[in-house]
Amino acid sequence: MALWRNPLLPVGLALIALGLGNWYAGRGKTAEYEQLLRVGRPLAPAQQLAEFPELNARTTATLLRPLRRGNDAQALIGTKLDFYRVVQSGGRMLLLAGFFLAAAGLLHSYRQRAPGDRGRQVNPQPES
Repeated sequence: MALWRNPLLPVGLALIALGLGNWYAGRGKTAEYEQLLRVGRPLAPAQQLAEFPELNARTTATLLRPLRRGNDAQALIGTKLDFYRVVQSGGRMLLLAGFFLAAAGLLHSYRQRAPGDRGRQVNPQPES
């Protein structure tokens, strides 16, 4: 039970659990949204501009406005994909920090309970 007295170990284990959860959830959702982007509707083949003599600057700007913003469904999927990539990388960082803290807690507890120190008193009382 002396292991749990050092706060580094429980905090490290909590970070490991949280990091694993984030990494797993981010990995699953990232794969899902990447698949949705791959399956997206293919663009129709572009026709020659010479076939459209009625285009002018105003109609061209009106027609190209949706293309500049991007497809709303595709943009939403891209935004969600970016979010879950951040969740996944954050999970990896939490996992790494958790391993570091848990190892530091174990090392600290091990050094306090070293075999040579068991026979000695930590704080000897001064003799009067």
